Formats: sequence, C-alpha cells, structure tokens
Amino acid sequence: MNGGSFRSQESTAALRKFFSLLESRFGGLAPLLDKGPRAEVIVRQDGNLRSSDLKRLMTHEATAVHVKGFYDTQSAQELGRQLALDAQEGKARNWKVSTSRGLESSDVSTLGAHMPFNVACGLGKASDIDAYFEGVRKELRERRTNPATSRPQLWPLDKFRLELDEVWPSGAGLARETKGENKRVFSGGLPRVMMGPTRWKKGFIHVDEMGPLSSTKGLFSANIYLQLPQDNTTCGMHIWPLGVRSRWDWYKNALLLSGLSSQDPETQVRLRRELQEPEIIEVESGDLVLLCVQRPHAAIGFQNGTRVSLQCFLQHSGIHERLLIDS
Repeated sequence: MNGGSFRSQESTAALRKFFSLLESRFGGLAPLLDKGPRAEVIVRQDGNLRSSDLKRLMTHEATAVHVKGFYDTQSAQELGRQLALDAQEGKARNWKVSTSRGLESSDVSTLGAHMPFNVACGLGKASDIDAYFEGVRKELRERRTNPATSRPQLWPLDKFRLELDEVWPSGAGLARETKGENKRVFSGGLPRVMMGPTRWKKGFIHVDEMGPLSSTKGLFSANIYLQLPQDNTTCGMHIWPLGVRSRWDWYKNALLLSGLSSQDPETQVRLRRELQEPEIIEVESGDLVLLCVQRPHAAIGFQNGTRVSLQCFLQHSGIHERLLIDS
C-alpha cells in the first residue's frame, strides 16, 4: 500500500468517525418527518392532472400525487402484457447495482431502444452518450405505433407529457442538451419490469437524488402502472414524508441517509425503524403516481408474477420555469 492510499483511508475513517459522533449526539429522523398536509398523498379519482396538485408537490407541500385511471385500464393491461412478453423473450436489460458483495442484479430491468442516461454517463465513453441520444429518437418514434396492428397509438408517457404541459403554469417538455449546436433531446421515459420473486420483500428503500428539499428546485418522477403481479399482495409503493430541508439536518444524519443509495440489508432494517410507518400507495393498471425522488420510497416486493410500469423524471427549477422531462 502506498502512502497516498494509506492517508486517504485514514482521512475516510476520520470523516466517518466525525459523522458517527455527530449522528449519535444530534441525529434522528423522527423529528424530520412531515406531518399534516405536507405528508399527504393527494388522490384524484377522475384521471386528471391538476395545476394546484402539481404546485403543492413541487414545493413539497404534499408528499405524492396519485391519479387513478390516468390511462385507460384495458389499454394499460394490453400494453403491459406485450412489454412483459418482450422481457420474457430477453429484450430487457438489468443494470447491476453495487452491494457489499460486489455488483448484483437489481429488481428492476428496463426495456427500450436506449439505456438510462445515468448508465450511459457511467460508462464514460462519448460513443455511449451518442448511442443514448440516437436510441432516444428511435424509442420515441417506435412507441407511437402499436406493434400488433401497426396503427398509431397514444403512448402513455406521451399522454402524460401533453397533459403536464397543459396544466403546469410555465409548460413542460423534454429536456435538451445545454451545449453544442444540435441540443439533442433527452428521453421521455422507459418501461420498467420487475419479476417475482423480488429480492426485497418489503421493497428497497432508496432515493434517486441526495440532498435537502427546496421549494424552488427538485427532482421528481412520474410512474404509470400497466401490468400488476397476480399474487393477491398489495401492489404499489411505500413513501416516507421525510422533510430534510437544511444542510444541518442532512449532515447530522449523513451516515444513515447515505444508506439510501446502498443495498445493504442491515441499513435497510435501520432505515425502516427510523423512518417509521410509510404512506402506502396501492395502484391499479392505468394509475399515475408522481413523487419527489429525494424522499425515501420503495416499490413493494412480491413473490409471483410480473409488474410493468413506465417511468420518467421531472426537473423542477421554480414555478416560473418549464418542467423538464428526462430518463
């Protein structure tokens, strides 16, 4: 071991000791759990997005929005069956995650003409980034045609994008590159497939972006459910109304919160204990769920069957800015 590596390990150990001491004296998630309206999961029965609901969600004055029947139930189930067949035929890709035992398969695979953008960036090659943007255009075009009939179809994520643009005060649309002449367009979302038995029975608690909540910016996701597993278990999501709104609240719980990006069983047990009981969102085919992915959440696990959903991410930069969609 060279001197540089040794000093680096010493520094890491000292930093961990510091945060451990900080957490033991000042930490605790219970005081940071939102109560009242901020902890609410807004439920709409009529299938419609509302501007008022989106404003509450984006400013963290609500924990999630559940729009029942956003997409026609029968159409959702038919799309789900076709995508499940595609996955069973080996067309899905599982992007491995880091665990204490090294890289392992996650519970979620994706379908589509491109990999997720964060995966393309992680590979580190310009050619992978180019392949992502080329695949995005192909994915957007192909999903607008029904493969069984070769007739045009309204892809659920396109429907979501259109209606989001209609109801958000400053509009919404696909994100684009900020540099270069072409400013290529980002993905509008991908199909996600989970097959039973899932690794995490209760679901893997995680966040998709670390950092305190802000009323003027944040990262959110939209999830449209197509096919659900038929094993008589609750299907949907757990979400915790954790409201970390300052760097101090983050730092004094840094060690525990860092576990939200690590598939470690012991940390998962501790997180469930500290976060207490979750809000449970039970979904049906065609439902839409929007949430801030900086709050802890988990897709509920199941033993048998296949769950198919569509997901995209929303970048919020303030009420007077356009919502940007990517994946």
